[in-house]
Amino acid sequence: MKTTSTLLKGWALLCMLLISLAFSTSVMASDDLFGIYCPADVTVNCEEELWDLTIYGNAHYQDYNGTHDAGSPTVQYNLSSCNVGTIVRTWSVEDYNWNLHSCSQTITVNASGGFNQYSIQWPEPHIELTGCNPAYQPEDLPEGYRYPTYDYAECSLIGVSHSDQIFNMSSQCTKILRTYKVIDWCTYNSGSSGSHPNTSGLYTFVQTIKISKSDLPEVEFAEEIEFNSFNCSGRFLEIPPLYVPPSTCGGDFWISNNSPYADNNGADISGEYPLGTTSVTFTVRYGCTGKVYHTVDIIVKDAAGPIPYCLAEITTALMPIDNDNDGIPEDGMVEIWAKDLDFGSSSPCGHGPVQFSFSTDVTDKFRAFNCDNVGDNYLEMYVTDTKGNQSYCQVNVVVQNNSANIPNCEAPSDPDQYNVSGMIMMSNQERVAEANVSLISTMPLTDEWVGWNTVEELVTETYLDEHGYWQEISRYEEVSTFGNHTTTHFGEVSVLTNDQGNYVLDQSVRSDVEYMVTAEYLENDNSVNYADVKALLYHIQGKELFTTAHQFLAADLDQDGEIGYKDLSELLQYVNGISDSFSAGKEWIMIDASHSYENPSDIISGDCPEAIYFTVNDTNINDKNFIAVRLGDLTDDIIIMTDANTNVQTLGNAANGNLNNEEVEILTRAFEGTVKSISVYPNPFSERFEISFDANTIETISIEIIDITGKLISIQNRQTQVGNNKFSIELNQASGIYICNVKGQNLSESIRLIKE
Repeated sequence: MKTTSTLLKGWALLCMLLISLAFSTSVMASDDLFGIYCPADVTVNCEEELWDLTIYGNAHYQDYNGTHDAGSPTVQYNLSSCNVGTIVRTWSVEDYNWNLHSCSQTITVNASGGFNQYSIQWPEPHIELTGCNPAYQPEDLPEGYRYPTYDYAECSLIGVSHSDQIFNMSSQCTKILRTYKVIDWCTYNSGSSGSHPNTSGLYTFVQTIKISKSDLPEVEFAEEIEFNSFNCSGRFLEIPPLYVPPSTCGGDFWISNNSPYADNNGADISGEYPLGTTSVTFTVRYGCTGKVYHTVDIIVKDAAGPIPYCLAEITTALMPIDNDNDGIPEDGMVEIWAKDLDFGSSSPCGHGPVQFSFSTDVTDKFRAFNCDNVGDNYLEMYVTDTKGNQSYCQVNVVVQNNSANIPNCEAPSDPDQYNVSGMIMMSNQERVAEANVSLISTMPLTDEWVGWNTVEELVTETYLDEHGYWQEISRYEEVSTFGNHTTTHFGEVSVLTNDQGNYVLDQSVRSDVEYMVTAEYLENDNSVNYADVKALLYHIQGKELFTTAHQFLAADLDQDGEIGYKDLSELLQYVNGISDSFSAGKEWIMIDASHSYENPSDIISGDCPEAIYFTVNDTNINDKNFIAVRLGDLTDDIIIMTDANTNVQTLGNAANGNLNNEEVEILTRAFEGTVKSISVYPNPFSERFEISFDANTIETISIEIIDITGKLISIQNRQTQVGNNKFSIELNQASGIYICNVKGQNLSESIRLIKE
């Protein structure tokens, strides 16, 4: 039987079931009536409004009471640095049963590509800078030539870079290709196949920068150079190269020439030139486009003068002149025409007919002689061709008073006076023009004469000064006296050789006096070159010894009577332009051409006659000839090098491989000097010590040991080698102080030693 409690429990369960069923019915009714609605997704450009998103709509919800605003959404920005990507707006609303309802709107943001090549302002495409090292980075350039600028564009991320390609066109000119690149990372597409430099978001521009060293070249060169040709045609001309000092910026200039006869088109215009005038223009380029021009006229003169042949002597008689018609001639006269002295002169190059005169003046065609000219008269007969070239020979015109029987018409009774003549040439027979020939007597000459003579005499006067004291003043005054006078002198006279190397000292010497003739030549030529260096080296090494006395004399540059590495060092310094003179103090030596030598080397051992001594006998003095020896000029060969910094090292190649590496090493050492300082180790020493030094030559040296009293203890000879030398010396003597003298051709040094 059921109780009341049981009944109550049943009713409770039934009530709960009914309530649950009612609630479920209510929810179902509520869900059917509630809904949330979002605005549609949109796609926009990044330039459009992205911060006020309400313009893209708002969400709303509906329930049984109607439509309501969903409120403010949560916003999630998924944008890149280019402002490209998505924006998600999410709304959420709870219903009456606390259920959450949501919806979202997606806004897709795309890049518009608003930045393009037209947004960029590139710098000027070309600029030229001048100076030694001008700054050329973009920030150093003038306004308008620097970095590119650009207009701002939304949705763009701009970067700028540059790179340089440097091209050294020459030491004077540099060109730079500067490539600028501008990139828009927002539109850049590395995989684009576009070939244009301004596609795919990457834009390229090339700027040209030219750097010119603007130093103006200092061109110093003759405007006209004359050469003589003696073969009736052109000749090879050795012309010094045009030298233009390097610019202050450190660059050398590029030099060219337009000579049709030069062996090369650079600074050296040497070559085979024809007779006449050839205008050659040097072009010196500086910077990138600058040019300086210099024109020189190369004149090759047809100097093959006529060959003079004349009678050595001609005798002519005076015709009497009776001025007062008393039958007794007072004087005589005879005319001699220059053409009458010709004995077949001609022009070897066909520039005839030739003219004859008694001087360089072609109108000076005759000479008149009278009683004052009785005896020998030495004349020069000049032969002139149609080119104006001249040469001459000497004729003795003997004027006689024979059948004319003119009273008191005879040769003067004064001491005979004669002409001295000769010529100067080099060992290769080339004549030396403009050499100075001097003659002087070896003893004083005294001349007696009658007439006025003016001399300066010291005259002293006294005067009373303003203070009442007597003072003296002395001065020189010219005093002239008439009467018998004597003059003492040395008969000194000088003359220059002509174009043919000939000279004549007219009426300059007497028959009773000894004279001395000397010659001097100061002209500097370019005949000394690297071929002479090679010849001197080979002689010193014994490979090719000198064969003539003139070579020996030319090789002894310091005139010490020996030929060795000191001379080689001097010659190298001279050829390289380090020095412009030799230690002998001269460049030419004139020696008596008639002198002979038993051995060629005798000329440097004291047998070198630089003067000609003579005494007149009975004729004029002819053939007082000299040989001009150019110091350093040892061979007619020529080796020319253009780079003074590498001359010694490249001499082997320039000499067609005739010099080996050892010889070039010797030359290099000779160029640098002779012997480096000598060192002794140890010092103090106990039994032996070692002498060491670097030598540039191979020679025999002596090592002397002298005690404190000056007594010679020992002497040893050692042979040096090129390079480092070490000699061990043992000294078995008592302790004390000694002197070690090391002597050789290229060294002489004394070292103080202490023996313990």
